[in-house]
Amino acid sequence: MSDVTIILGKGGLLLFTAGLLIGAAIPRFVNPRMGLSAHLTAVQTGTALIAFGLFWPYFEITQTLSTILAYSLLSSSYVLVVGLIIAAIFGASANLPIAGKGFQSSPAKELIVSILVFSSSGLMAITCVGICLFSVVL
Repeated sequence: MSDVTIILGKGGLLLFTAGLLIGAAIPRFVNPRMGLSAHLTAVQTGTALIAFGLFWPYFEITQTLSTILAYSLLSSSYVLVVGLIIAAIFGASANLPIAGKGFQSSPAKELIVSILVFSSSGLMAITCVGICLFSVVL
């Protein structure tokens, strides 16, 4: 197994486990619905990272690009979960209207959550498109 597959697998397992712990803390968040979103996101992206790790050798991406894409996928997954946890703790809701309905936080906290959630979501989408393109084209 390559380093990338091990890193993705272990990172996914750690995120999945963190998601279970987040689930136990849902009632303690200022916004429990957002806590549920953080829990589900952690469990699902953790599982996805494990799946990526298992299938990574079949993508046939060059070593350098493979490392960049894997770390990008891993970091964006963790940053997204952290952003949702912060939103659940502070009750931030400006850019997460479904889970944040009825909650409001300070403009600075809303901005921090927005930056974390949107940048990580965008990076994750770009990375997944890159994996698809580079595994087919190259």
